[in-house]
This record gives sequence, C-alpha cells and structure tokens, in this order.
Amino acid sequence: MPVSNSQPDRNNVQGMIMRGYTHPWSCHLIFKFATQPGAKGFIKAILPYVQSAADWGDDKPEMMLNIGLTFTGLKVVSKLTTSDLAGFPPTFKQGPASAGSQQSLNDGKSNIDTWVFGQTGKQVDCVVHVYGMDEPALNKLVKIVADAAVAGGLTEYLPIANGTKRLEEYATVPRNSIHFGYLDGIDQPALNWGNPDDPADLSAFLIGYPNNTSQPGPSQGNAGVFAKDGCYNAFRMLYQDVDTFDNFLDTNAKEIAPKLGLSIADATEWMAAKLNGRWRDGSPLELTPDKPNPELSHATAFGYSGDTTGMKCPFSAHNRVANPRDEVLSEPGLPPRLIRRGMAYGQPFNSKTASEDRGLIGLFLCGSLSNQFELLYSWINTTNFSNIFPNQQGQDALIANRSMPGADTSFTIPTSKGPVEIESLPQFVVTRGTAYCLLPSISTLKSIVE
Repeated sequence: MPVSNSQPDRNNVQGMIMRGYTHPWSCHLIFKFATQPGAKGFIKAILPYVQSAADWGDDKPEMMLNIGLTFTGLKVVSKLTTSDLAGFPPTFKQGPASAGSQQSLNDGKSNIDTWVFGQTGKQVDCVVHVYGMDEPALNKLVKIVADAAVAGGLTEYLPIANGTKRLEEYATVPRNSIHFGYLDGIDQPALNWGNPDDPADLSAFLIGYPNNTSQPGPSQGNAGVFAKDGCYNAFRMLYQDVDTFDNFLDTNAKEIAPKLGLSIADATEWMAAKLNGRWRDGSPLELTPDKPNPELSHATAFGYSGDTTGMKCPFSAHNRVANPRDEVLSEPGLPPRLIRRGMAYGQPFNSKTASEDRGLIGLFLCGSLSNQFELLYSWINTTNFSNIFPNQQGQDALIANRSMPGADTSFTIPTSKGPVEIESLPQFVVTRGTAYCLLPSISTLKSIVE
C-alpha cells in the first residue's frame, strides 16, 4: 500500500535520526546473528531501552540505545517474503563491500580484506548504539546488551578481549572533536518539514514520506510498512593517522612559513584550516580567511558562490566538498545532505599511545544510501562535481582514498603571493569497517519480537 504523507510520530522514530544526543559516553556494538529465535530474543531483551525521538524534557535518560539492522539481519528477523525483500534498494541489499558501492567508496580490495567487520566472511547483521550519562551508566547498559547477545548466540565483532576494545568513546577525548584537533559536529541539516526543494527537509532522511522524490524507499507493500519511519545509516569505522597528519603539517609549515610571512606555528594552523575549510576551532575560512575567530566557531550562514578562485577556501577542502552549499554543480540540483552522528574513539595521540588504534565512528544517516552517502563519497574521491573549476580532478584534502586508480592526489592552495602546491597528499584516514543499516521504527522493532 502507498505510504502516508502525514508528519511522523516522534514516539515511533528512533531518537538519533531526529536529534543529536549529548550523552558524554557512548559505545557501539556490532553483531552477527546465529539463529532467528536467538536474534529475536536479543532484540526483545534490549527493546525496553530503545530511545525514541520524543522530547524527554528535563527527564534526560541515564542510559539508552538505538538499533540498526543490515539487510542480512532483517532477512533473519523479519516476516518479509522474498518478494517483499526485493523492494529494498540494491545498495542496501548488496552492502558497502559490493562492486557497485565501491565505485563510489573506493576503499580498495586490499583494505576491505583487512576490515574488522562488513566484508565477506565478517557479515554484520545488527549494530547497537549505546549512550550513557556517565561511565557506570554506559557500562551497565553495555553489559545488558552483551549478556543478551551471549544468550542469543550472537557473534560480536570487537569484543573486549586480548587488549582490544569495543568502539567506545573515551572521556579523555573532548566532546565534539576529532583526533586531528578539529571541532566537529557543527553543520547539521535543520530537519524542517514540508518543502520538497529543501535538501534539509526531514523527508530526505525518513523513509515513507513522498516529499523527496529521489528517496528509493521501499514505499509499497509489506516492505513499505516495515521501513516506514526508518532511516538508513552508513556506519563507518575510520582510522585517523595522527602521526602522518602531524608530520605533514610540520613539514609543510616550515616550507611555506617564509613565503607567506607567517611563524611556523601560524603556518601549521593555516595549513590545517586549508585542508579542512574551517580553522581547528570551527570558524569557517569563508567568513574569517586570515585567522580563527572563536565567535564564529559554529557559524553555518555562508556560501561559496563569491569565492570562485578558492582564495578563501580551496575547492577541495573537506568541508567545501562535503557540503558545497551554493556552489554551481556540474549536474543540476541541490547538493545531497547527510545527518552525521560521529564521535571519536581511542586514546588521544602521544608518545605512549602512538601505536594504539584511534579514529572516528561515523554514523551517516540518509534516506538514500546511493543518492546521498555514496554520491557524496564519490565527490570526496574525485572532486569534479562543480562547473566553477572545470579542470578540477583532485580529491578531498582530508579523507579521500589516495589509492583510488587514477587519483590526482595533488593539492593547490591559491594565495595572493602565488599558489602553494602540494605534489601529493598522504593517506590521513583509512576505513576499518563499514555496515549499511536500517534504523527501523519502534513499531517495526516491536513487530519483530511479537
């Protein structure tokens, strides 16, 4: 049956879709199901802790969680027939390691083979995102989830064993920052409703609402009912090579400081800002190109149409690629948007922790994995999406995959004293695992365990 165009019931939508959490502690548990009874028993055991998008007012939950199911996972637990399952989009069904998805992601076969989860042989069925107001609250709910997983016969990836840790955020990492030192979590879609031309319209993220015509659904039959009020999540574990990043800044700052008339310290911050499009305190280059301005650290009211030479912000700076705003695009239409719920994992980098794993847990929420997440990633790997720079064939300066065949890994920074030319950017970020999940509605989760 066709889905309704009414506004969603927030009590039926998983909370992370419509709101960002501010709980200081989080943990992300990744599972493979063994049997249908075990999987259903697991979901039933943790269902009371699922947080909806309803306003909690002053009664902020001490601990809570949200649940994502991959296509293989929902095949195990749902009552959908083969015909029903065919209604889900191919990108979701085939997964991030598939040839189709890798045309955009370009993680590389050798890298995929070393993923901690998400490739052939390490199938992910379920990801549980746990949040706590403090460490004891987090640990209490993590134990409830882990015990339910053991009881259901689930296999967990990244369990606490042999010195490894689950994907857990540490209190020693400043909230809303990443290991490269940048303020994070600044620019999110406003999630208003009812404007079909607005890329921040909630219908571009929530399945089952017809305002956004590019959303693949499913929108019909039993699959449409199952998916309605849900949202897709591209869940990524991204290692950040802080040593390589810091050495790159140090080396290049020493070379460019005399040319630009800057101290080495100022040249270091200038280079970091040009890679990202924002200073490390968050202030955007478009609004304050010469130095950071703490008063603008969360500013989002700016565009790039007046910076057609890249003198303020280089064309392939990460923030300009990931959200080109009013940039003239090669293809007509508005740039796709993502809801990001990222957070750092691992200890801060220093001489004692240098060998430890650290990076970003990326939750990229969207209504269409192919038309939003993968399209943006294709821009990240080959920044040829705008007519402003018709000969631009470079890459996102921070997070692109440099091993992509034919990649132009150079980086040019226009300045009034002539361009600063970087012959080849190193690999700063490496994917450790990926899973494409559906965050089902709460009514759908309840129907699974009935």
